[in-house]
Amino acid sequence: MPADPNGPCARDGCTFLPLLGFVGDRWLVPTNYCSDACADFMWLERTLATAPTTAETPKALEAMEELRKLLDGRQEPYDIGPLVRD
Repeated sequence: MPADPNGPCARDGCTFLPLLGFVGDRWLVPTNYCSDACADFMWLERTLATAPTTAETPKALEAMEELRKLLDGRQEPYDIGPLVRD
């Protein structure tokens, strides 16, 4: 179900408006997330939550928290410069 076009992105901590997407070639509707970055983050978070716990799980959770902080610090929804490392 699409998000409220006047409400924030569905990812907790994000304040940007949802991205608009086409249904077919006629209707423009709000999606749940402001960008692919937030949608991908939510997918990764759900996947990690349902994955078997291993010795690497704490490192993955720590990395996800750092990624959340970077996403929350963006000035624009598509500002992914801080997310990409050389």
